[in-house]
Amino acid sequence: MKESLICYIICVVLTVLCVLTQGMGSPVSDITWFVAIFSLIAVPLIAVRYIHPRDEAKAGVVISWSAKDLLMGLTAVALLLIPVVLGNHFVRTAIQGLDFHFAWSNYARLQSPIYYEIFIQLLCVALPEEFFYRGYLQTSFLNYFKSRPKFVKRAPVLAIVLASFCFALVHLPSGNMTRLLTFFPGLLFGFLRYQSRGLLGAIVCHASCNLMMTVLNVHYFG
Repeated sequence: MKESLICYIICVVLTVLCVLTQGMGSPVSDITWFVAIFSLIAVPLIAVRYIHPRDEAKAGVVISWSAKDLLMGLTAVALLLIPVVLGNHFVRTAIQGLDFHFAWSNYARLQSPIYYEIFIQLLCVALPEEFFYRGYLQTSFLNYFKSRPKFVKRAPVLAIVLASFCFALVHLPSGNMTRLLTFFPGLLFGFLRYQSRGLLGAIVCHASCNLMMTVLNVHYFG
């Protein structure tokens, strides 16, 4: 547990540095972003293999993949489509005061081609984040609570909630308080991880949610 929290703090510090250097432009911001993302995989692997060697599977850094895992993720995406659209519309209009105007020409506002966005969201965002928060951190919390008799029955729920809280908290350095809402999809990602014992479903669901937000947000103007 202590080791996991240290790993989390390291990743939070690197994330904050990444955010602070964004205004400095490339290549500084690109380098810090890459380091922050890479740390989500590297830090737990180093801790488990070298600093305090232990069973990698029990530490959550050995990930299985299956068709069932993928199907669960795709099903979750389908179920999330309408709630994400409605929830995003409420936040953008009611909370942030933006105006909605749909037009195909709005997609010209996308910073990158959609195929590039898919690549980035899958391999450079969802994969490392799910590996760390659901693979490593959630597993660490689960092992901790399972070792405490009074928490055994509630261990899965506590692990999912705590990992989701950590996941949401690390989005705060961006300065946008609405990013704390990532706690709720984090619960779903954690559930997918727990039920499938893999990460493919959580990764696909995570990347799809981010892509939906990217596609939706081009229609809001302030």
